[in-house]
Amino acid sequence: MNRTLLKPSIRSCLMLLFFASIALGYGQDLKKPVLGFEDACAAVEYNSFPVKFSWEPTQMVASDNKFIFELSDASGNFSSPTTLATFTDKNTTFDFDVELSMPETVRGDNYKLRVRSTSPAQTSPVSDSFGAYYIRVNDNLIINNFEEASVCETLTSYLEVDNYPGEAAYNWYKDMILIPGENGPSLEVSEPGIYFAELDYGDYCSSSTSSNLVEVSIESAVGMELLGAKQVSLCTDQTYTLTTDHEDTSKTYAWYKDGQLLVKNNSNTLEVNGNDPGFAGEYYVELETGNGCTEQTSTVNIEKESFALTVDTPEGTTVFPQQTISLQANTDAGSAGYQWYKDGAALDGETQSELVVSAIGTYHVEVTQGAGCVFSKTSDAVEITEPSDYMAYISASNYAACENSSVTISLDKIEANPGTSNAYVLPESVLNGFSYQWIYEGNVLADETSQSITVSDASLNGKYKLDVAVEEGKTATSEVVEVKLGLSETPQITGSGNVSCENGNMIVISSSVTSDDYTYTWYRNHVALSESTPSLETNLIGKYQLKIAANGCEKVSNEFVIEPFDTSVVTVDVGETVSIPEGETKIVSAYGGDSYQWFNTEHELMSSSSSVTLSEEGEYTLLASVGECQVTKTIKVTNLTSFVVPNVVTPNGDGFNDMWVIPNSYAYQEDVTVDIYEQSGTPVFSTSGYQNNWPQASSITFSGSNPPIYYYRIMKGKETLKQGTITVIKK
Repeated sequence: MNRTLLKPSIRSCLMLLFFASIALGYGQDLKKPVLGFEDACAAVEYNSFPVKFSWEPTQMVASDNKFIFELSDASGNFSSPTTLATFTDKNTTFDFDVELSMPETVRGDNYKLRVRSTSPAQTSPVSDSFGAYYIRVNDNLIINNFEEASVCETLTSYLEVDNYPGEAAYNWYKDMILIPGENGPSLEVSEPGIYFAELDYGDYCSSSTSSNLVEVSIESAVGMELLGAKQVSLCTDQTYTLTTDHEDTSKTYAWYKDGQLLVKNNSNTLEVNGNDPGFAGEYYVELETGNGCTEQTSTVNIEKESFALTVDTPEGTTVFPQQTISLQANTDAGSAGYQWYKDGAALDGETQSELVVSAIGTYHVEVTQGAGCVFSKTSDAVEITEPSDYMAYISASNYAACENSSVTISLDKIEANPGTSNAYVLPESVLNGFSYQWIYEGNVLADETSQSITVSDASLNGKYKLDVAVEEGKTATSEVVEVKLGLSETPQITGSGNVSCENGNMIVISSSVTSDDYTYTWYRNHVALSESTPSLETNLIGKYQLKIAANGCEKVSNEFVIEPFDTSVVTVDVGETVSIPEGETKIVSAYGGDSYQWFNTEHELMSSSSSVTLSEEGEYTLLASVGECQVTKTIKVTNLTSFVVPNVVTPNGDGFNDMWVIPNSYAYQEDVTVDIYEQSGTPVFSTSGYQNNWPQASSITFSGSNPPIYYYRIMKGKETLKQGTITVIKK
């Protein structure tokens, strides 16, 4: 077979196109579903609706892709779509037809379809809207059992669907015109006309369920009412006849009292007798006009002749000691007569509308009406009581605990039924009639029997209360008032000194108050100490106070401060460490003390003046006295070591600079070597442990006007410590 090979450039272009398509990923263009129907009238017998769908691939879908057909809600919203069908075998078919079934829940006129692919995930445009109903009923409805209807003018009547009452929605018609808003299985009717109903399956699906026609006629009302007043009062032995304004012996009258049927007959009258027990009530009558229609009159209230009667107690129902209260009968009875009773027994002579009582008991009044219907009426009983308990209240005015030197406690008030909703404060006018007794710490104060007591002795501090004999067998006891009279003295503390030394000198702090009547508590820095006497000996710094207490009260002294001795009053004119050059001395002086003692490292006294001369290394101690206190200071002396090597020697025998003297850090050191050379490089001196003993006068030759110059090198092992020149001058 002959095959034509692609040129490399053409292959490259095709590869670019291939990879470009891969870069775009899976892709296709989902088209809008096309409906093969206008409205979906689904039913058990038929539920298949054609839909055409197509898609154009830009790249083949994945092998696991699914095409999902989804249904919106009745308003066309896809927030919670219903899946109608899923296809997995259409991934290579670009145009295909499907048959879809509607769920039984569909009911509305604005449904829409869409198609979703899963791999890749894409969604098509939505279809045109359509109506969809699931038709459960194909039979004609039956209303009112195929019968005509007669409606009473005064009653509410209904037409109802007999055979399919539980469907979602209905349409009702009157005289072939749709009645708006009537969608239930029943219809309230109050007008004549031709009525029928059908199931509401939308504009397209609702044609086959229309019910039978029902002709409704209206039975006219008679308009009957009861004659006379609507409120009637009957005396005993009186009668009253209820009469309607419509009389028709062919009709039936049903008479009612308080909603209960009394009698049903053909009479338009009913007699009510005041002698009959329980005759009072609300009466009305129903007229049965035929065809099941009735009319009801308004009510007439017939009551037993009566009058109002109440007993008012403007001063309450509790009678207090030495007081009375009034009971007042209020009535509208004509020519009223009164008789008061206590505990069921008539009170002689108490025949007025008002009764004044001072004793507990149960009271009522009987009132007789002397005009019109003559009869008597008994009031409700009134229970007159006395207080169940009493409470006395006492207080001490202008009193502050532990501040007053005297206090008066007095009665404020006495309250009956304390702590209840009917608590009552007894008036001052009755207080003088009671007996009083003051109690101190549980003991009766025999001579204290007035409404007040004065306490002026702190030794009588304690708890006081008052007992009041209000009436026989009842005592008002007060709450407790605790009296704490203040102390008459305030302590002042002073000390024998106010500075504490390092050597522990003792300071005595004394109180101005020393009586044995008080207890004493000392505080240092607000912390209680164990000492309990009027004076305190201490050498501790801090803030001191004394608290004295007696009879439950206390007073606190002034604050006394013991401060630490200030060692900075003694100064030395050098620091803690002094460096003195080797072979030299230094005078060190101290200031601020009353006396001085200087000690060397061996604790030997060196000086008793304010100054001392120091030269050797070591630690020196100064003891300076200031009053009773001592200050100790330590000075450390070190020799100032020099590392400067001289470069001129004058060996003229005058005892000054005759030898080449180098610092001790180099001289006398066995591990340090000193070498000296002439200018020509010839060694003239070499030694270890140099003793500062070069040059010897005989070893130096002077010639000409220029002094000789030598070179030196100071070494420690292989390390050169110093090197330079030495000029020897003879003066």
